[in-house]
Amino acid sequence: MDVFGLPLHPLVVHAAVVLVPLAALGALLVVAFARVRERYGWLVVAFAVAAGASAIVARLSGEALAAQRGLGALVVSHRTWGELTVYPAVALALLLPVGLLLQRRSRTGWRVVAGLSVLAAVAGLVLIGLTGHSGAVAVWGS
Repeated sequence: MDVFGLPLHPLVVHAAVVLVPLAALGALLVVAFARVRERYGWLVVAFAVAAGASAIVARLSGEALAAQRGLGALVVSHRTWGELTVYPAVALALLLPVGLLLQRRSRTGWRVVAGLSVLAAVAGLVLIGLTGHSGAVAVWGS
């Protein structure tokens, strides 16, 4: 997959690297503070959806780039982390709107979804860091 002669993967990866941590940190604030939840909850949902979409596109474009150029040992590590990163990013995009809808209807439901959102946010932060680091090492060396 190319855009103007450039591989798509390096272009979309930067969206995931910015949006996944931004959505994760926003989700942690939304869960922790009712005032933030009321004022910015749906904005954080929008960022989470964009983060999930960018993680999916990065994964798909990365697979296409790996198929085109071949896999080295360093790329295999990056690919493994990247495949895992998609799950918490998408989970956060699905959990946050459910949590916001449940917060006024079911205190128990809100707590369960909030807890799962925290887990997804922390996992997303860790995995995007590991994915980015392994990708940088694969491209630029240690």
